[in-house]
Order: sequence, then C-alpha cells, then structure tokens
Amino acid sequence: MAVKCIDISHYQGRPNFQQVAASGVIAMIHKATEGIGYSDPDRAYNCSNALKAGIAVCTYHFLKHGSAAEQMDYYLSDIEPQDGERVIVDYEDSACTLDDLHEAVQRLLDYGHDLQITVYSGHLLKEQLGGSRDDFLAENTDLWIAQYGVNAPSWPTGTYPIYSLWQYSDTGTIAGINDAYVDLNEFNGSDENLIKWIGPAGGRPGPTPEPDKVVRINIIARDDVTIEVSINGDLIT
Repeated sequence: MAVKCIDISHYQGRPNFQQVAASGVIAMIHKATEGIGYSDPDRAYNCSNALKAGIAVCTYHFLKHGSAAEQMDYYLSDIEPQDGERVIVDYEDSACTLDDLHEAVQRLLDYGHDLQITVYSGHLLKEQLGGSRDDFLAENTDLWIAQYGVNAPSWPTGTYPIYSLWQYSDTGTIAGINDAYVDLNEFNGSDENLIKWIGPAGGRPGPTPEPDKVVRINIIARDDVTIEVSINGDLIT
C-alpha cells in the first residue's frame, strides 16, 4: 500500500520533499507548537518546501494540561491560519482532561475563519469517552485516530460514527527522510478527498526560512574591465 499521508516534526529533520512526493506522499501534517512557548523550528521550512513539491500540508498543536485557551492562542499566532484551514489538537498527554479539550476546541471556534478542527488521539480519548456521546466534540470536530498493530482501528463511535484519518504506524520509512522513522497514516476516503480534508493550508507557512547555503563572491578588477555575472540564468552587470 502506497503511503499517501505522513506526519512529522523536527525529529525528521528537513526532508528532501521532491523524493517524498515521488514516493507517492500527497499530504503532510507537521507539528507547529506545544504548550505555551514551544514552536517547532523546522515547521516553516518543511511546510514551504512540501508545498513546492506539490504536497498538501496542515499543522497540529500538542496540548498540555491547563491553560488550553492560551495554548490555542499561541498556536494560532504561530501559524496564522487561512480561512478554512485544517487545525489539529494533539490530545495524548495523559494529564489532559476532556475539559482541556473542550476549552481548546472552543477557542479555535471563537477564532472564526471557518477552521476545520480535528482531534488526534489514541487510547486516551477512547478511555475518557467510552461508549458515550460527547455532543460538543461530535458537532465541532472530526477524528484522527492512532492505533498500531491492527488491520483496522477501533475508536469512540458514540461520539464519532466514522474516523477521518488513521495513524497506523510510527515506524515507517519514506524516501527522502533519512535516519528517522515516520508516522504513517491512511485516509478514510479517496485521495481527492484527502487533499480537500487537509484544506487550504500553506499560503503563509511561517517566516521565510534562511537559505541552507550562502555563496559570497569577492571580485577585484581594473576600472576598465566590465564584469558580468549570471545567477540562475539572470545576468547581473
């Protein structure tokens, strides 16, 4: 099965996204922030280059217990989402409660801009929800479920009749991402709908990253010598 959707963070470094795209990946979810005060240092660079390679992107925030609204403010200020962008609350910190999650989702709703809100979780959300229905989450979010070593996932169906995305492995390998395992995901639908689900992310992935390399040239010539320099095909005199 070709891998169509991956999620990464700074742990995967700065991949070669042309190779990633050539392997069949069409969507990527990148960590943006955690708690209050941590921003992933590679997010802007990676999202920009993934988009250039034709890969759709969106981001997630790793939620910590307490001050959920402030955390969402920090996340939103970091990514400055476009209208309709997919935003994801990573809900796996064992100290978190459903009150934390509700507060986080409400803050994203209050922000407006028709954001698409997803909850990522594994056993924590399943254990906390059980078979009950959480009307607030059911009406305002969809589910990205994490479960490994099974042919199909289980999830809290009382709240989510279906799941949107299934993270089925945290030990994948992808061409262009060296020396690090990658989380692999399967979308519950077509490739076309996966792109729509990700949303119009990336119009402004973050601050313009500094180039990997800087070339400095110092030329000393007589006054009667004309110097012509070509950079990427553009002539500079």
